[in-house]
Amino acid sequence: MRSLIPIVEELSPPSLTVVAQTISANDSGRLRWSTFFPRQDVDSVDLREITTIDYRPTSDRREWNSRGRLIPDKTPPTRELSIIPVEGYYKWNEYEMQKMAERAEANSEVIDQIIGRSIPGKVAQIVEANYRRIEVDAFTAWATGTNVAMNPQTGTTTLFSFGFPADRLTTAGTAWDDPGQNAYDLLISFIEDAIDKIGPVVGVVLRTALLRAIHADAPNGPLGTIIPRGKLDEQVQNDLGIPFNFFLFDDTLEVFTDGGITTVPANVWPAGYIAAVPSGGVVGRTAFAPVKRAMEMVRSLPKAGIDQRGQTVYYDESVMGRDLTVEVQVNPLTIPNEQKLRVENTLVT
Repeated sequence: MRSLIPIVEELSPPSLTVVAQTISANDSGRLRWSTFFPRQDVDSVDLREITTIDYRPTSDRREWNSRGRLIPDKTPPTRELSIIPVEGYYKWNEYEMQKMAERAEANSEVIDQIIGRSIPGKVAQIVEANYRRIEVDAFTAWATGTNVAMNPQTGTTTLFSFGFPADRLTTAGTAWDDPGQNAYDLLISFIEDAIDKIGPVVGVVLRTALLRAIHADAPNGPLGTIIPRGKLDEQVQNDLGIPFNFFLFDDTLEVFTDGGITTVPANVWPAGYIAAVPSGGVVGRTAFAPVKRAMEMVRSLPKAGIDQRGQTVYYDESVMGRDLTVEVQVNPLTIPNEQKLRVENTLVT
């Protein structure tokens, strides 16, 4: 098959890369990372992140003929981050290549029909899988301040922590749904603390199990009736005097369990966690660094419209030509803004 691909121009790596970069980054609205963590282009996979600080000093009055208050600089801490690639691939083995070649019979039109459907379809599938990895990492970082990177070949994992302050990511001493606790009151206290730490809040992200616990402890309506769950946000608005929404996040994706091909359904938002949504809805950014192969394509084909920081397609052929692999790489990293973080693990499962 590798000898047939050059005949079809649309199957060249640059052409497929252009197509790959037109595929929706939010899976037609099913992924949410770009809403809370918009894309930001960076020039390198090595990042020097300067942590923002909420530093608002206040001057004092002074005596006449004396000096006023010194307003010192407060240097924010920095952290060194390094982006590792997100990449998926598909491999056609020798037998699959043999059958495709037989069906094509050296007919360019047949080649276009058979291979032209097979390869672009796989590219689209891999591009979407890459975006789903961004989704999982983005919301894991927001909820827990950590990410887990799995080696796709061995299945071994490495835990990475962003090092956020403990008062930004807390854990309840007792589960919110414990009989001795009032989950609604705890929600109000959480929001008030979030407003104090991050400024105006427009809602919270949580899963349905936690919303049920909050609803069960909510005050009754004016006639002593139970507030419908759909009206619970109005009750919070009335109690706090602010616009407010519950952002339910029960989405699941298929994730791999080890270095093999077995997948299991997994929730994108971790169980029990609640996060305040700041005014404007932006919690951080997703840095996109250049991909080396895309940079080479841009240099050789400057008018092709290739985004050197976008999804990049390339082939990897075996030495003896027995198999062909199509790979899609992108270099992203989601980085929450510390000053927009207020999260609690409520221990509700």
